[in-house]
Amino acid sequence: MHCKQSNTRWLPTRDQIRILKELYDDKGVKCPTVEQVQRITLQLKWYGEIENKNVFYWFQNQRAREKLKNNKLTSDVQVPK
Repeated sequence: MHCKQSNTRWLPTRDQIRILKELYDDKGVKCPTVEQVQRITLQLKWYGEIENKNVFYWFQNQRAREKLKNNKLTSDVQVPK
């Protein structure tokens, strides 16, 4: 009988988050290629469980958060009449 593995949420370690933020903010990696995602995943496996999809979605979510933040900042600015 084949048992379906339940999906569990990825809980990144502090080191994984630190490295991902460094790549995104300091190194300018905003939309990594498939090869970059694979390399990043291999690097982050030293610090805990992680899969390629976790890295891919982390960058996707980070771009979305940045876009929302920028939209909020521009909508908060009052345009003089």
